[in-house]
Amino acid sequence: MRTLKFLSSKLRSGSSKLFSGIALLAIIVAVPPAAADVYMYTDKNGTRWLTNVPVPGKQAKLIARTPGKKTKKSNSSNGLPKGRFSSCLRLNHRQVEKRTAPYLSSIRKYARHFGVEENLVRAIMRQESCFNKKAKSHAGASGLMQLMPGTADMMGVNNIFDPHENIRGGTKYIARMLRRFKGDKQLALAGYNAGPGAVMKYDGIPPYRETQDYVVKVMSEYKRLQKVQRQSNNYIRSSEATLAQN
Repeated sequence: MRTLKFLSSKLRSGSSKLFSGIALLAIIVAVPPAAADVYMYTDKNGTRWLTNVPVPGKQAKLIARTPGKKTKKSNSSNGLPKGRFSSCLRLNHRQVEKRTAPYLSSIRKYARHFGVEENLVRAIMRQESCFNKKAKSHAGASGLMQLMPGTADMMGVNNIFDPHENIRGGTKYIARMLRRFKGDKQLALAGYNAGPGAVMKYDGIPPYRETQDYVVKVMSEYKRLQKVQRQSNNYIRSSEATLAQN
């Protein structure tokens, strides 16, 4: 097992804290709020380092970001880049279904594999990228389910822009959030958006407008998909009953 080390910009040289045999996600949750962004790089000995500031000369990955941190504003709506979910606002449900179609088999496959409701995965994907496999946010989240590079690495995703890998990684991650928050969808979605540490810190959905809006919108789409599915199932049962009588 590789040793993971945490290096804070507030620590003097030689006084860094050493964490051995601890899961990477657990370390991220433990990072104090003051640390804000968290970067990871691997040195020549194979040791992984976590730091709250970029290290000159190192190819460090941004693996966590505090949502409340001020970032440079984007010209697009809601401060989000073009190609993310802003484009879905102009589409009707039929058009969204058409965008969903190429990915339905992968959504169903990984939803079953990780024990997540298919409609929840679809709702997340609509909100995250509007089914744009090339979507990339100003924070660095990428692909259909907008995975951060560090999250993608933890979920075993090699090519973040490969639709099937991205769906697998995103579904695996929301499954982890659902387990962590005992099946509470709203808390799981808040963890997916803002990180589990933020949910634990505030003992609920964090007071970030982005996260609060995100949870409302994803849950709204999830409930709509559930309703459509129930109506479809009722129609099928009704049709079968009519055929049986004839």
